[in-house]
Amino acid sequence: MKTILTEQLANEIVKRTMSIIHANINIMDQTGTIIASGVPSRIGQLHDGAVQVIKEKHTIEIDTSRTNHWHSSQPGINLPITFQENIVGVIGITGHPDDIRDYSQLIQMGAELTLEQAFLTNEIQQNKQIRQNQITNILLGTEQDQTYIQERAHYAKLDIKTTYAVIIISTPVLDKKHTKDVEKHIHSWLNQEDEYIPLFTNQHLILKKEIQPSSNTPLKDILIEKHKTSAIPHMTIAVGPYLTGVNGWRQSYQEAQKIIEVANTLYPSGGVWSYQDLNLAILTYDLLKNTPQSTKQLIATYHRILTENDGTQLHQTLKTYIEENGKMSITSDKLFIHRNTLTYRLDKIYQITGKDPRNINHLLELKMAQLLYKLESNNN
Repeated sequence: MKTILTEQLANEIVKRTMSIIHANINIMDQTGTIIASGVPSRIGQLHDGAVQVIKEKHTIEIDTSRTNHWHSSQPGINLPITFQENIVGVIGITGHPDDIRDYSQLIQMGAELTLEQAFLTNEIQQNKQIRQNQITNILLGTEQDQTYIQERAHYAKLDIKTTYAVIIISTPVLDKKHTKDVEKHIHSWLNQEDEYIPLFTNQHLILKKEIQPSSNTPLKDILIEKHKTSAIPHMTIAVGPYLTGVNGWRQSYQEAQKIIEVANTLYPSGGVWSYQDLNLAILTYDLLKNTPQSTKQLIATYHRILTENDGTQLHQTLKTYIEENGKMSITSDKLFIHRNTLTYRLDKIYQITGKDPRNINHLLELKMAQLLYKLESNNN
């Protein structure tokens, strides 16, 4: 049997028991060695009384008249700690047996209940981990055998007819305390039918079940409101579409994962994003990833803008112009420049790149060039 009476658990039993009674408590393992004690100097010593308890499988009392017989034991009562009908250790209560006999069995029972609780908690945690692993394998796997997939889903207690959206939450790598804060914050978003899975140290996944009748508020808008209450900096939330069945869930996961990759590169300050928000950026990202040679000319085009003496100014002008959908007046107001100055800068971009920002086709090329340049720069 796997050792269930660990030093950590033994110390918890000692601490809890000694906060209630005014007597020293020792916990011995299956060899009779003290692994926890109210007298730390005794830890690591062999306890003769405990050895005898394990050998005879019953309680041993030691009074002052018999201490010479027990070289490493003090007056007290030593009781077996039993788990699933096996002696896994011994609990020793220091004191005259007549003074502690009345409550010694209660202390023994308390220690055994603590072991049972720890075992059940561990079992629940293990089952939860197995289930989470099953769900992760379903989402990230490539297995196409429907019988195998259905068995996995059944084992994970997932109905393959259910509609889920995959949400991925990405944060910077944080210490344990802040990671716990992130998990606590995410759990506040969950309904009973949702599934939460910590994927990596800085990435978390939610399977969000579609509730019928569905809310009039889009899922992304709901998450934006919840995100506002987060104190976690640079948190990126990717919202995959609601889809049904294993292949649908996998597609939702893949879309959400791609959103995370693109959003973390283009918008490192964080935010809530859907595929529709980043459609062109994702297409550009796929182009860069799958056919990098075809992107070199566009990247070089944008690089020419940035190498000018006023390259940063021209970059910001083009960025704002695109954000404002090519509206001259709004762009010039936002940049705090005269309309003629904006026209001059757009003309200069045209001269440098051969692409006129006032031409819709050229503007699209410049937008893609801008995205490609940033994606490549941040991925190198």
